[in-house]
Amino acid sequence: MTDDAAFWKARKDFLSHLLYAKGYSKATCYAYHSDLGIWGRWLNEAQHEWNQLTHVEVEQFISWQVRERGIKPHIIARRSSCLSSFYRWAKKNGLVKDDPIYLADKPKRPQRVPIWLERVEQERLQAAARSIDDLPENIFGQTREHILIIRRRYDFLFGLIQNSGLRISEALALRVRDVRIVEGIAKAVRVIGKGNKERVVPLPELFGQTFGYWIAAMPREDFVFAKEPGMNPPGVRSVRAYLKNLVEKAGIDKAVTPHKLRHTYATRLLESGADLVDIQALLGHVNLATTQIYTHVGDDRMADVVSKLK
Repeated sequence: MTDDAAFWKARKDFLSHLLYAKGYSKATCYAYHSDLGIWGRWLNEAQHEWNQLTHVEVEQFISWQVRERGIKPHIIARRSSCLSSFYRWAKKNGLVKDDPIYLADKPKRPQRVPIWLERVEQERLQAAARSIDDLPENIFGQTREHILIIRRRYDFLFGLIQNSGLRISEALALRVRDVRIVEGIAKAVRVIGKGNKERVVPLPELFGQTFGYWIAAMPREDFVFAKEPGMNPPGVRSVRAYLKNLVEKAGIDKAVTPHKLRHTYATRLLESGADLVDIQALLGHVNLATTQIYTHVGDDRMADVVSKLK
């Protein structure tokens, strides 16, 4: 049986290293926490020592996930990546002699073409967000006017992501002071992205005009998308649920999430002739390989154009 105390302490120390030394986001650390927990429990059931493994045991773990749990390939690839990072760290810190992940036959992460909105779908989503025909007079004690304020806030939130490519966590963390205003027009937003890295993202002129007007009277220290003045913004789960309702109302037959709106922004940039390195900088990707998924968007679109030739 694996040395429980030593493994769980190593997991705790590794996650602290990621969070405080490497600057990983809390969401990423939570995912690693979960993946290492699954690994630790499997080691106990299989009666393996966590610090005395070979690539054979790692491959057994991978097979177990596929055979008995039916785990999807991209999740297995993520867990393998997590274990690889953990054991590299453990070896560097003298906790293990060898890295059992290095020689293991690991599944490749499947290449998935991102989902994005076509321009007409963007227009329909915007129309759904701005329509007031379906607003009730009163619901749960909230007046029609209050409900309209909430819808307008979400309209700007989803509009900002489509015009800046911010991650949903970055958009919700945005404060008024982080928006550069020139003569009433929002010119750019400053965000702290993954790895605690700062970037400044310029905004299109047309969106910047309405966005700048909307936040003009807000206190500088307030969250841009605060539920009430001086309060916190809504949670990611609430945002996802609201967007899902809007997508259904707009009649869009796609699984649209806030991250898909970020894909939409990248797709519009690619269509406009932007280089991948520029898209990488705007999205805050650490590696260009992450940005390269959008080349498939261009390939698919070109194939569609050619298919219409007669």
